Amino acid sequence: MLDDGLDSPDARPRGVIPYPDWVTQGLADGPVPGDEGLESAAAAAVVLYTSGSTARPKAVPLLHHGMIENGFNIGGRLGLTEQDRVWLSSPLFWSFGCANALMATFTHGATLVLQEQFDVTAAIDVIEREACTAAYLLPTLIYALHEKLGSDSSRIRSLRTGAMIGSADDLLMAAQDLGIEGICNVYGATEVYGNCCVTPHDMALEHRSHGQGPPLPGVTVRIVDPETRTPLSTGDVGEIEVTGYVTPGYLGDHARTSFTADGYYKTGDLGYLDDHGWIHFAARASDIIKTSGINVAPADVEEFLVTHDSVDQVAVVGATDRLKGEIVVAFVVPRPGATIDADALITYCRTGLASYKVPARIIVVDELAKTDTGKLSRRALRDSAENTTTKKGT
Repeated sequence: MLDDGLDSPDARPRGVIPYPDWVTQGLADGPVPGDEGLESAAAAAVVLYTSGSTARPKAVPLLHHGMIENGFNIGGRLGLTEQDRVWLSSPLFWSFGCANALMATFTHGATLVLQEQFDVTAAIDVIEREACTAAYLLPTLIYALHEKLGSDSSRIRSLRTGAMIGSADDLLMAAQDLGIEGICNVYGATEVYGNCCVTPHDMALEHRSHGQGPPLPGVTVRIVDPETRTPLSTGDVGEIEVTGYVTPGYLGDHARTSFTADGYYKTGDLGYLDDHGWIHFAARASDIIKTSGINVAPADVEEFLVTHDSVDQVAVVGATDRLKGEIVVAFVVPRPGATIDADALITYCRTGLASYKVPARIIVVDELAKTDTGKLSRRALRDSAENTTTKKGT
């Protein structure tokens, strides 16, 4: 156990040292002084499973020193202190909850306020009652809070910072409409201890809302051509690779096909680095739709569809097609009280999207399929698209 607040060795319980001593004395590869029987920092602290949103979940061991050090760095980007009270409803078996929120909170001496299952009314009550100052959010949570609170976010005005996974519009809604002015966007994966890039909480909102931030200390990110694996230039979209705080491998997977010979984790995500070294996530490589030989990023279609007055949420996937290889299929959740006309929405898409990006099918649903951790399950949506013959466009 590490603690920043115990200055006197005599005051420390056995096996507890201040975090700065852990760093300056170079103890990352050895046992904690005072108890040689404790686990080495290079040993596995926990095994987490990937979310399974795009493929079968994998067992990922994460090491003691990586959990502590990367968690500390995440908390630093969020601006956490021992005075903060961090609200979390994400499960602790997911890296966003365990490797991120739990470790960022504890390494900064803050308080973690847990809500076992998300309920928007209960969430507002808990945040208000406990005077929470930070929150871990997903787009579904942001929209639920915004819909419930409307234009009056005074009940959660204690929130000042936090971490979220989502788009620029999601971040702006959290910062401007919900009043969480220091909310930070993040990029990461279970394999990289939850997050490897986080936007600084004190960066101007205009800048912070674009991209997922620079790499955390001890992390290096590069962009490579997915086919040749050669590094790409600034601004060029390719596969994101990460080294630094990275899992040593998957349990039961000895091929290590997700790792390069020089120690980089191949994320399977597409993105680019800007002139400031910030990562910009584009899409999962496996999510790219190839229709008539042309690549379509789901985000391009999704960002346009949500501009329609009747659309609340949308997710775009590919479905097998005999002639085109794949077609674009959009799952759409209507705004409360709105009715969606599939033909009209397809026509609307033709006004702002290239012809090959226009959905061939619009499937109206009450809610988008999610994993147990609350992430969008594109795998479930693809399965549904393959088995659905709902309204077709041309």
